[in-house]
Amino acid sequence: MRPYLRVTGESLVTFGVIVALFMAYMFWGTAERASDAQRRFASELGSQFASGLSLALLGRPGRLALGQPFAFIRIPSFGRHWRFAIVQGTGLSQLALGPGHVPGTQRPGQRGNFAVAGHRVTAGNPFWNVPRLRGGDLVYIDTAAGTYTYRITGRPARVPPGDTAMLAPVPGRPGERPQRRRITLITCDPAWSGTSRVVATGVLIGQAARPARAEG
Repeated sequence: MRPYLRVTGESLVTFGVIVALFMAYMFWGTAERASDAQRRFASELGSQFASGLSLALLGRPGRLALGQPFAFIRIPSFGRHWRFAIVQGTGLSQLALGPGHVPGTQRPGQRGNFAVAGHRVTAGNPFWNVPRLRGGDLVYIDTAAGTYTYRITGRPARVPPGDTAMLAPVPGRPGERPQRRRITLITCDPAWSGTSRVVATGVLIGQAARPARAEG
């Protein structure tokens, strides 16, 4: 009996160490990787915005490659310095680097639904606070064309993972013709299981053009 208990105890300790190491990687390892990618994206977007290169890409959906950054998202209620680069695509490899634009939805400022998904945990936990958004909170999207300001219209909704209605041009109303310019933010709930999705929606309330680039 004692050898059995000893082996069982050692196995449990080993399992606990493995779980602890895995959790540490998920929190800190993936965060460091995402942080490195975000610094690289910030530099890349800064150069693109200055040259006007990404301005042409924004109007041509087919031109953005998966994983390519094209905009920044800022949400003041998440913190003064909260900012992430948005990449094209929502596959595992894209969301491991930051929030991703859902292919097939509109671009920033366009009529219809500009949808962005992001992790609540791992990859720097970009959308950890999405469930806490409230009506009136502002979301800023910075692009080569300028800054688009959206206002969240209500409390986030919880929907099944397979529910794609919130990706429609009018969120939650497939088939309805859009009249407004909207944004949809999507993340998992609960944070670790992802058995449902938290979805926050907003409408465009203003835009400011980027200052013209001075000619040298």
